[in-house]
Amino acid sequence: MKNLIKNQQEKAQLYFAAIVFINLAILCTVITGIAMGLRGYISDTKYAYQYVTCCDSICLKCFFTLRTLFMLVPWGCIAILFVGICMAIYKMLSILLLSYTFTRSLTSPLSLNYNPKLKNILSSIRLYNHVVLLDNSNLRCAFTSGLWKPKIYLSTGICSYLTTKELLAVILHEIHHKNNKVPLKLFIIQVLHALNFFLPMNPYLLNIFSSASEKAADDNAINFSREPLELASALVKLSKSNAVNIISPPVSFYRGHEIVEDRIRRLVGHQTIPSHFGNTLSFLKKEARLCLSCFLSLFITLTICLSLFYKPFLSAHTMDCKTKTCHMIKCG
Repeated sequence: MKNLIKNQQEKAQLYFAAIVFINLAILCTVITGIAMGLRGYISDTKYAYQYVTCCDSICLKCFFTLRTLFMLVPWGCIAILFVGICMAIYKMLSILLLSYTFTRSLTSPLSLNYNPKLKNILSSIRLYNHVVLLDNSNLRCAFTSGLWKPKIYLSTGICSYLTTKELLAVILHEIHHKNNKVPLKLFIIQVLHALNFFLPMNPYLLNIFSSASEKAADDNAINFSREPLELASALVKLSKSNAVNIISPPVSFYRGHEIVEDRIRRLVGHQTIPSHFGNTLSFLKKEARLCLSCFLSLFITLTICLSLFYKPFLSAHTMDCKTKTCHMIKCG
């Protein structure tokens, strides 16, 4: 089981590193291309302006040429970078603000003495000062929130709804998220996603990271409790009560129905890849969408890089339109 935990955790760390590396590499490439070619873009744009306004009015034959139209592409890339930076700043500030208001809007926490069952569980695993008990019997939720000093939040509803073993398994699951600062990692991924909003593969990579992190947390719970069926039972109960997404912190996992089902199958001992035709077809469609998104992301990235580093406009051709279209040797 320890090897399984290590493998799942290594997968989650690998996915996180890959997401950060890919997004930062693309960002650095775009910034480098703009920095190296900005003066050239400005000078070539001046030539292009003279190129299409060589007569007293704009010559349409001069305007609609491959060279002049291609001059707009680098400026489009600069606009994309500017929009991405603005979106990333907005995303970062909105998450920080929502995280602050979310914590303050929660019901006043109760003393753990209020719930003897929870108190005994926390005392046995020495986690007394890292759990916040929310006074809400109608809310059945457990989540980890906080970027720098994450804490585990439990509602009184989930404490009374789950058995002692099920509640212990859920807490052990959340401990893994807390110890590995998963909310901070999700915050970084969401900011990078906003920065490189033009990459279709980012939502799929976030989904893969969320799935790997959840499975690693499940394995951590199993390693300590030795009760995989108790965690599976808790997931089934919360799914039936529609409590998996009943409360959503500002930085939260993507917990789709497929991920929850996959986790339950793992916990009860079935293979993660479905065997019957319907689910197999769904799995293949998901893989095909992932491959297509990666291909489109690669195509978009190559298009941006080529437009930034390739210089198609030559000032030596600025006289072609003047002599051939406007029948002028000199403008003015």
